[in-house]
Formats: sequence, C-alpha cells, structure tokens
Amino acid sequence: MRGEIWTMRDDLYASKARPVVIVQSDSVAGFDSIVLCLMTTYESSGMPTRVRVEPFAQNGLERTSFVMADKIASVSRGMLGKRIGVLERDRMDEVTAKLAMVLDIS
Repeated sequence: MRGEIWTMRDDLYASKARPVVIVQSDSVAGFDSIVLCLMTTYESSGMPTRVRVEPFAQNGLERTSFVMADKIASVSRGMLGKRIGVLERDRMDEVTAKLAMVLDIS
C-alpha cells in the first residue's frame, strides 16, 4: 500500500538491502511492478527533493533517513523484501509534494 516502507535489494544500485517507500496509488495495485522512492541515511537536509524521516515505532526505521523523491523507480514486486512499517501521514504528504515538484505536476 502507498506509504509502506519495505526493504529492497538491487545489486545494480546498492550492495545491501535498503528501505524504500511505496508511492504508487493503491488504485493501480494490480500490476506486477510497483513504483517507489529509494531512501538513504545520508544527511540530505539541504536538498529540496528529500524528506527527512525520524525513526518512529510506526515507520520501523532505526536511523534518521531521507526519502529521495528524486530517486523514483518502478520495480518488480519480487524485489521487495520485508515490510518495515508505514510512513507517517505528514511525511507522506511531504513526499507527495516533493514528487509533484520533481515531476513538474501541479
């Protein structure tokens, strides 16, 4: 579901499993692929396309992380590992706004 945080392993991008957040609408969930944004723990506060996410029981993160709205991917659902948690509503609203900026959607 949109806003869920999962692990994903992609040997082309990262050598270890990393968190991703699903940004695809739940209304188009019938596909074999899923649209998501990669996350990083690299300090990205100054970047206008990143959303800071603090660790919280609901999101399951262990470290301060950043959703990279500039790193959008469509991957096979089979690449997803385990569900970590869910992004808080206000953070997901920020991700939506950053995606609109990155994709020039008003």
